[in-house]
Amino acid sequence: MHIASSDSTDSTRRSRFLPGYVVLTIGITLIGIGLSITRPYLSLFGTDVIHMSPAGLGIFMCMNALGGIVASTWLGRMSDTRTPKKDVMLFSSVMAGLGYASFLVFHDYLVLLAVSTVLLGLGSATFPQMFAYARESTLLSPNVDATFAITTLRSFFSLAWVIGPMAGVLLLNALGYNGLFTMTSAIFAAVFVIVLFFLKRRSVVVPSGARPAGVFTYLKQMDVLMSCVSFVAVYTASSINGSYMSLFITQTLHAPEHVVGWVFSLSAGLEIPIMLGLGTIANRVGKRMLLLFGSICGTGYYVGAAFAHTVWEMLALQLVCAVFISISVSIGMSYMQDFMPDAPGSATTLYSNTNNIGSMAGSLIGGAIAQAFGFRALYVFCAALGAISYFLLLRRRTEKSRGFAEHVKRG
Repeated sequence: MHIASSDSTDSTRRSRFLPGYVVLTIGITLIGIGLSITRPYLSLFGTDVIHMSPAGLGIFMCMNALGGIVASTWLGRMSDTRTPKKDVMLFSSVMAGLGYASFLVFHDYLVLLAVSTVLLGLGSATFPQMFAYARESTLLSPNVDATFAITTLRSFFSLAWVIGPMAGVLLLNALGYNGLFTMTSAIFAAVFVIVLFFLKRRSVVVPSGARPAGVFTYLKQMDVLMSCVSFVAVYTASSINGSYMSLFITQTLHAPEHVVGWVFSLSAGLEIPIMLGLGTIANRVGKRMLLLFGSICGTGYYVGAAFAHTVWEMLALQLVCAVFISISVSIGMSYMQDFMPDAPGSATTLYSNTNNIGSMAGSLIGGAIAQAFGFRALYVFCAALGAISYFLLLRRRTEKSRGFAEHVKRG
């Protein structure tokens, strides 16, 4: 009896650690580095090498984002219904590697637009499927805190964005764009190897008699729809801030270019400890309450930026910005997964697509507002988006909505 009790205790202790956590951490960090060493310089590549016009660049970015939305939604649905998530990740990582390699081969605008949209679209599922696999792992280990696991994993992606852009500059200076895209392709090849050899293949199990629900079925539920619109507003504002903050600092505040690096690095660096802290308090405070607080912080940051006149004010505001971003990207993903507990692949993809849609909206709207009204007006618009996200999340879940997941499961 004593031995059995001891074995039970050891089993419980081991189950508190997410299965495959170290492998997932390495994979997610590599994906983050691969994206962060390349994404900041895609617009420069398009302008300098492909000779894209501003309008052509905007179309190129929007089409790539649209390809990601369509392909990742399809692959997310497959991962929840018939294809193991490991196989989806293997396929998607290969497509991502080929997609970035296409920049080495195709320098005609229309050809590159078509090839990169398809390949990078299919490759975009690697990131959400990693988190879907992690969520699935928490469901198989009841003693694991799912929110803490997802939040800490997301912090490693932020860590990659602290490292990646600086590594990208070194690669660009040493090896040019060819070195940049070759390294990114090699990183996704490494992700493929890690998934192939170190993650388990799990069969997709659909409960007997259940009809798997698609993303659009869940979007009919008002709380899910309002949450998605709220996240789109958050990411539209975040996209505008990321795209135009450098110009605001250099052209409106008249600061030297190296200050831009300080601001971006400070914000990314602050996000990591904040995310780790959020993982420990999310269940006590409540995810929705944290998201509401995040929207308040975001609105405050954008209002402060709109009236900022010195670099030191922008640097100080990065603490508020880091809280806002940390809550949105870490708690937001887990919050969406809670709505769709039987479809982690579709849930994570749906959340990821709010980011893609926000990026598209930000690239289209931000340039128009900046050209017509200036950079300060951009931050006023972002503050309005922050307020909108708050009021959309303010709507409480009803008893009817809490029973929705069970209703969908029964079909």
